[in-house]
Amino acid sequence: MLLTRLQSQATTFLYTVLVSPMLTPGIVLGATTLIFWRDAFGVEGGLFTATIAQSSFIASYCMLMFMARLQRQDIVLEEAALDLGASSFFVFRRITLPFLMPTILTASAIAFLQSIENYNTTFFAIGPSWTLVTEIGARMRFGISPVINVIGVLFVAITIIAATVYVMASRRKGRG
Repeated sequence: MLLTRLQSQATTFLYTVLVSPMLTPGIVLGATTLIFWRDAFGVEGGLFTATIAQSSFIASYCMLMFMARLQRQDIVLEEAALDLGASSFFVFRRITLPFLMPTILTASAIAFLQSIENYNTTFFAIGPSWTLVTEIGARMRFGISPVINVIGVLFVAITIIAATVYVMASRRKGRG
């Protein structure tokens, strides 16, 4: 919200810093995250370092989505609510948050899909631990097994069910 509301040289620099992980190769991001946390804080590779590496990468996408949505928001609504005595928390909860809800849901879905897709970052940041993505990658070395096929079918089925529920809910909302 600060990047869209404030216009200064500092926001341009902050924008550049926040977008830079999106431009960094996954291998570099994963390896540098692992090295930084190990050397600076003594944290060995694991789920924590993989989460940090994935979050730094995925947050860039989500930030861009939120910035695009906030640039279309009419600030006059917030200013009117504040002029009428509403608190900043109330304005955020009743005006800004409902306006951002479609972006929150979309960014959540994109973040989940990016997390699954970004194998390189996870592989280099996870260390000796494993996730579903790294386990599938490890099993692919020995050929395609029925387990990988079942996981793929489950992902497709869950996606179809979620899309169907979303369409039905939006149609009901349109009628009501």
